[in-house]
Amino acid sequence: MEHMQSVIISDQSHKDSSDTHEIVQVNFFDDVDAVDIRKTKWLLNKYTDLIDVIKNYEYSLQQLKNGMTAYDLLSAEGSVAKRVTGQELTADVTANAVLLKDQRHVNYKFYQFLTNNIKFAINNMRDKHEGLIAKLLFMDGMKYLKAQQYLEKGYRKDIPPISATTFADKRRRVIINIANSLKTNRTLDFVTIDYGRGRNREGEIGLRMPEVN
Repeated sequence: MEHMQSVIISDQSHKDSSDTHEIVQVNFFDDVDAVDIRKTKWLLNKYTDLIDVIKNYEYSLQQLKNGMTAYDLLSAEGSVAKRVTGQELTADVTANAVLLKDQRHVNYKFYQFLTNNIKFAINNMRDKHEGLIAKLLFMDGMKYLKAQQYLEKGYRKDIPPISATTFADKRRRVIINIANSLKTNRTLDFVTIDYGRGRNREGEIGLRMPEVN
């Protein structure tokens, strides 16, 4: 079972590497490289998850406005703080609660920053096909084949249908354009690849989160 899982992961990694290589081949921006493309693809695939976190946080804030008392908030925050730190909380429950609440708000603003920059890059695409492809695949989280069929069958009257081959080519151009935009506004600086000890050969991608001062 472990061997099968390893083969599947290796196969997926090979496909992703091959896809990145193909995107780089049609790249028309001198300062965008394979690492930038890989970071961009990872961030785009996280877009819907980041939006979910943002919506959940906003919902929680709304619930507070709708009647949760300050005591309820501190109690809830204190419980979380205890689980995070592994320490018994007594007089410092308020400080821990405020710290965690502030960190969540920083994360919330950080995720807004990331998703707003992605939306800006997508909404400013001049090619109608590329704009729709980006919206379907990344903002709506639609599967590749379903998005391809959507454009192939021409469901949008204002956008002519395109072939599967053209769809694939335009998707590559979408990622290149978004990568250029995210590199220009320094968004990709917050996406890191860790090649440290214990990591796989390709490294592990993550976000460099802002810290609460």
